[in-house]
Amino acid sequence: MFKIYNTKAITRQQRFKNAIVVGAAAFVLFLIVWFVILNVFHVYFPLLYVAFGFGMGYAIQYFGKGVQIQFSILSAGLTLLLVLVCDLMAFGSISRLLGLFAEAGTTALFEIGYRVLGLYLAFTNARVV
Repeated sequence: MFKIYNTKAITRQQRFKNAIVVGAAAFVLFLIVWFVILNVFHVYFPLLYVAFGFGMGYAIQYFGKGVQIQFSILSAGLTLLLVLVCDLMAFGSISRLLGLFAEAGTTALFEIGYRVLGLYLAFTNARVV
């Protein structure tokens, strides 16, 4: 395990307000990308949740420069909200989505896995350390 000896300097360089602004901007950008893919091309592509989670985490890491857990929680929370809004756009209601998961079998496991992997990537990539 690495030890950080100059923790005061690293903590001073954190920019949580920047992370919030960039996270909200990434949220809107990813929502627009999802809307275009879903409504213009008429394609439901749940693998994008993995890319959304990675992109959200990386954007918050790059612009927030955080080392505390609050950056990871922000990234995972915004990604979770993004997944829920995208699912509402795709299925119209949460009950239809849950019905799809109950009926689909192995396909539902992959779709749940994409969502969980996106949340994991958002959480782990949001901090510098």
